[in-house]
Amino acid sequence: MNSYQSETSREVFYNTKILRKPISGIISGYHQLPYILIAPNEENPSHAVEINGKINVSPKFLISPQALQESFGEVFDPETFDKEIQGRVFSFVHGGRNLKVESEFFRINNYEDRPEEHLNRVNDQLMQQENTRTGLIFGPRLQYYPVSIDRFLSEILDREFSI
Repeated sequence: MNSYQSETSREVFYNTKILRKPISGIISGYHQLPYILIAPNEENPSHAVEINGKINVSPKFLISPQALQESFGEVFDPETFDKEIQGRVFSFVHGGRNLKVESEFFRINNYEDRPEEHLNRVNDQLMQQENTRTGLIFGPRLQYYPVSIDRFLSEILDREFSI
């Protein structure tokens, strides 16, 4: 479920493709989730941008109204995405889950490859490495990458809590 009000954010959420989900690194509520997100370059859509990062998700032990809603601007660098979504909170918060989200590592690289080609190459590399920890995400709009990360986290948390 997502609660995005803007049409652009909803479109990004639903058009984000999760190609690989981590099957290790998830321990009973505590997650260390490395990811690679690939999106078209905003200035030249025939080129790819790759974001490497790691998200830590863990239970919160102190509950306060302010602690329940970490915004994208508190987790990610606001200079790296569209200002429209800076105050957004992660969608799984609306499901009543009391979780803390932290971005531990973040790197952006530009590639002259077409986004689909780069995505396939990275997917092949992860398979060759037998990497079961790193998620692979295709984000349709680079400036809305936190929305794509939200989709990635929501799918993993939905899977964990539905068992």
